[in-house]
Order: sequence, then C-alpha cells, then structure tokens
Amino acid sequence: MKKEQWYPGNMARAMRQLGADLKLMDLVVELLDARVPISSRNPALSRLIGDRDCLILLHKADRAEPAVTARWLSYFQRQDLQAVPFSVFAPAAYKTFHQTLKSRAAQMGPSRLKKPLRLMITGIPNVGKSTLINLLVKKAAARTGNRPGITRGRQWIRLMPGIELLDTPGVLWPNLSAETAVPLAVVGALPPSRLDIQNLALWLLNFYRQRGFEELLLKRYALPSWDEPEAVLERIGAGQGCLQSAGKIDLDRAAALLLRDFQSGTLGRLTLEEPPV
Repeated sequence: MKKEQWYPGNMARAMRQLGADLKLMDLVVELLDARVPISSRNPALSRLIGDRDCLILLHKADRAEPAVTARWLSYFQRQDLQAVPFSVFAPAAYKTFHQTLKSRAAQMGPSRLKKPLRLMITGIPNVGKSTLINLLVKKAAARTGNRPGITRGRQWIRLMPGIELLDTPGVLWPNLSAETAVPLAVVGALPPSRLDIQNLALWLLNFYRQRGFEELLLKRYALPSWDEPEAVLERIGAGQGCLQSAGKIDLDRAAALLLRDFQSGTLGRLTLEEPPV
C-alpha cells in the first residue's frame, strides 16, 4: 500500500516534547473527529499515553450520525476507554465536559488541594483542539506562567480552580496510508492540496451513494436525479456557478465547494467510519 510522508521535522520534535510532558499529566483528553474516529486517532500518541488516565472526546458529534456515534461509544467502552460525544457548538456537551473535569479534580483527594489537576488536550492538527481550548480559556482562564519540569516558555493555563491545562501542538504520524489520508482530507484535517481535490470529492459522492443518502445532495444542490459521481460533480459545478471562460465547468472549484459544505455540516450528518466489529 502506497504511503505519503506527512511528518515534517517540527512534528517529530513535538512528539518528543509530548512524551516528556505526559509524565506530568493527571489527565489526557484525546480529541477525535466523530466522523472519522479511527483515522483521526494518532497511534503513536496512543502508545505514548499508554495506561494514563484518558478521556476521549468525539468532537464534531453534531455533524456525525447519532446511531453510529453510539456504536463508537460502545466500542471504546469495550476497550476500557471513557469516551463522550462533544461539540463546541453544543452548550449541553460543553457543560457535561466541564462537569467531568470538575469531578476528576475532586477525585484527586484532599492531599491534592494545593496542587491542581494537570490536564493535556491532544489530537491531530485541525481536529478542533484549538477551538476547544479557546472556548475553555474564554469561559474562565488565566495564564499561570511556567511550571517546574516544563520546557522554558511553555505556559500553563488555569481553566478553573484546581484545574490547569498545558497547551500542545497537534501532531500527525509518519507515513499515512491512503485509507487514512483520504478521510482525513475529506473532513478537513489534512490540506486537500496534498491530494487530488476532485478525487476527494468523487470519493465523498461515492460514499453518500453507498450509504443511500443521495437525497441530501439532491436537495442541497437542486439536482434532478443522481448519476455517476463525475456527472454529479459537473452538475454541482454548473448549478453553483463554478465556471471558467467559455462556460467550462471548474471542477476543482466544484470539488472544493462540496468538501466545504460537507465539513460545515451543510450536507447533513454523515459518519465516514464504522467501529471495528
């Protein structure tokens, strides 16, 4: 199976730093995309986390199919991993996460009253980690300065009394397979420029057809009927004004529009990966 190299030197350094930082953590929050939980889970990071206390957040659950998300929750439970659906756009989900953090801090016991629970939020690039951290910081946070054992310049953020967060960069792993890179690019976790954007769009159109969800696209783009993916992409381009000179359809623009609509949830809720049996 052909593999792509997505692992620049800065990510190798980030992984080494994460390994060192993890030794100081009381809780690791692993952020996955609910639409692609397997592809968005960094196996190298999971090995680093090991048996440390970990909470999995299935982020963007508001754009995934609820029934499939429920199966993913059961899957992680069978792996003895705590997982919860989450979206920064769902106040109830944020409140549940907030309460979970408070409960974890309370469980640290009286001996920890003067030492806050140390938390790390991890995930691949563009999975929504920065959005979540910004939300947490905006709610109630103040930078607390350097802490012993942390590389100079790295900052802890006080999220609430008794809980502090260390911000970390998103990290990929080397040699992504096509089976992983394509769904990651479709959900926006990888730059589409590294793959053929039309092929990504055709892959997504095929997926809608396989799941029997063509009606969502027919309605969104006012298409009269379904056809082969190439023809559907052309119709989307024509209907959405993705035209070049002499009226030629700009298929790259049509593909980019389709991917943006899917990533934003405009095309309805769809999960691209089922849990292993």
